[in-house]
Amino acid sequence: MQIRTPLNASLLGLVLALALLLSGSAHATSFNPELWEFTGSVQRNVYKCFDCTADQYFDTPLPGSNWERNSTAANPRLLMADEGINIPPPAPPGTDASLDLVPEIEGDDYFLIARVLGASILGFGAQGAMVNPQVARTTTLIYRAGTVLHEVTRPDGVSFALFSMSEIHMTTFNPYVVNGLSAMSTPTGWSYSSQVLTEDFAIGTPTGIANLFAVGPYWAWQEVIEVPVPAVPEPSTGLLVGLGLLGLAGRRRVASDSLRKRGSNSSNDVALSR
Repeated sequence: MQIRTPLNASLLGLVLALALLLSGSAHATSFNPELWEFTGSVQRNVYKCFDCTADQYFDTPLPGSNWERNSTAANPRLLMADEGINIPPPAPPGTDASLDLVPEIEGDDYFLIARVLGASILGFGAQGAMVNPQVARTTTLIYRAGTVLHEVTRPDGVSFALFSMSEIHMTTFNPYVVNGLSAMSTPTGWSYSSQVLTEDFAIGTPTGIANLFAVGPYWAWQEVIEVPVPAVPEPSTGLLVGLGLLGLAGRRRVASDSLRKRGSNSSNDVALSR
């Protein structure tokens, strides 16, 4: 059984930096303009500005001493899913659902997109601390036919799909080819696999809680719970809501059917040590 320990607060900014990229255009190369409101050692509210330029984001005054930015201009994050739809979680009492912080943007500009509920450390590898965050958000990630899907799988068969990666690490790891991440570290007993999809594929969070696997500033992965591939409308505000995704029936897909109807170019599972 995997031993998990509570996440040390001093590691929080490092190990969760990539875990919260929730929406964007296909393979977006822009930075991820989030503000984090810490409500505990691990817990935080996550706000995102969908219309901010880089200058507006970095010029945004932080609302309080318990707030931080998550991005730097030198380290843009890439969304590896081709499309994404996110329904923000309900704002708890005393928490703002949106904020007006940028004078040049009319009305509210930062929106609550997620809440980090907790996280645990799974181990340490060549890329840094490997953690298991729990994030309140209802998100559907869509991978189109022809996309290379990367997965890591726990010993109990639960798999996680890569959905976010730091651009600066693509000189070492290539997410666009099969086996492009085979040199990555994983927790003891986990395995890595990849394949070219032969049909569209979607994963979601029907319960409203995303179970993630994240490794420092490198990448983030979401538990594979397969859902029907939804039609994705053109966003009018950058917040895609109201599609009834909470009602989509999800099925936790385990390793035994991980290649079901999806890929003909799959790699063999490769057991990796820490």
